[in-house]
Amino acid sequence: MRAIILKDYEKMNRVLCIFEDKKVRNFYPLTLTRPVYDLRCGISTLWEKINQISEENPHLLCRQYLSLVTSQRIEKARVNRLQDLKDEDILFVNGRLLLLDEEIALEGDEKIAIQREEIVYARLNKDTLEKLSFGSLEKIEDTLTKAKQMVKVEEVEVNLLEYPWDLIRLNGEAIKADFRLIGKRGIEGKVAEGACLINPDQIYLAKGAEVQSGVFLNAEEGPIYIGEEVKIRPPTVIDGPSYIGKGTIVDGAKIREGCSVGPVCRIAGEIEESIFYAYSNKHHDGFIGHSYVGKWVNLAALTTTSDLKNTYGKIRVHLKGEAIDTGEIKIGSFIGDHTKTGIGTLLEAGCVIGVACNVFGGGIAPKFIPSFSWGDEARLVENQLDKVIKVARSVMKRRGVRQTEADRDLLKKVYELTAKERTRRKS
Repeated sequence: MRAIILKDYEKMNRVLCIFEDKKVRNFYPLTLTRPVYDLRCGISTLWEKINQISEENPHLLCRQYLSLVTSQRIEKARVNRLQDLKDEDILFVNGRLLLLDEEIALEGDEKIAIQREEIVYARLNKDTLEKLSFGSLEKIEDTLTKAKQMVKVEEVEVNLLEYPWDLIRLNGEAIKADFRLIGKRGIEGKVAEGACLINPDQIYLAKGAEVQSGVFLNAEEGPIYIGEEVKIRPPTVIDGPSYIGKGTIVDGAKIREGCSVGPVCRIAGEIEESIFYAYSNKHHDGFIGHSYVGKWVNLAALTTTSDLKNTYGKIRVHLKGEAIDTGEIKIGSFIGDHTKTGIGTLLEAGCVIGVACNVFGGGIAPKFIPSFSWGDEARLVENQLDKVIKVARSVMKRRGVRQTEADRDLLKKVYELTAKERTRRKS
């Protein structure tokens, strides 16, 4: 059971509100184009797991420039509608929280749960919120911090994500927890004669999905969830725990344990302990390991990540202008939305590629590539904004998705926000 929804209150009117805190920058470039709670880990996104707490549509708070595109993507949510939160009892939940099997009650006494001084959630009544002058997006975190002086504070131990590699480290466990929560088992789609399913009680194949002859699904070490309209062609091997999202085509791939492939992706070659958010392609040979690939990304033939140093040493990742020691010996790449690689692109362990980059040349790419960059290891120049928008429109159209004004405005804003990164790189 993921959350407790108490039924014995005479009136239950507390609303769920998921918020971002200042650590969204730790997850760049992935969170340049989405709120932190819209990152995928396991079968679903962080907000979808948190939303199990309530039976109502959630309130979502995010950076203002993400408001329109978030409303577009998460239609049932109420995004940045602070006026709707007035005169409400609220359960605030940090969007960096990865809920697995933990229990959080929507109703109950006022309380703030913290983990090493960081707010995990805050259950506050409207009277308390009125005293705090609640009402500004930019001051949500400060408001909740002030509330620590007014209500009970309790230390908890949860998965409050700190960096993007935490998503990779916990992805296998998240798939298992989501599989238990969803509770679906069995074959609703089509499995051809000649396909091999090991431990089928831990495999779910949705309606409209197709597993062709010569495919090997091995759920001995964890569940395998295959969504609607997925097509899996031979010679594919999928090891659990793994998730393949709706409308994805798996074309002769080796999908090792701990992989989540979001909806409408094209996958071939080998991937291991990696997350493909959605609408991204790796339709050729090459290895992607311990990596997070955003949305509308295309990895050309033989694009390969390193995820282990020859020395087996700890890997450093470039974030916020400095190299951060991950404490991990296996880290691949983090690739922002709308980025493309050329054939034979090689990515070092801990490589970070921003939004809307075009990386080519067939050699080892720089370990940090700012958003809106174009070039190879020898020279990077600016990827022109108008061309990025035009290419994005074409790519989206190929998948039956119409580019909206909100999509274009988002790219324009990210282009502005990342200008200093490109300037520093030139210098």
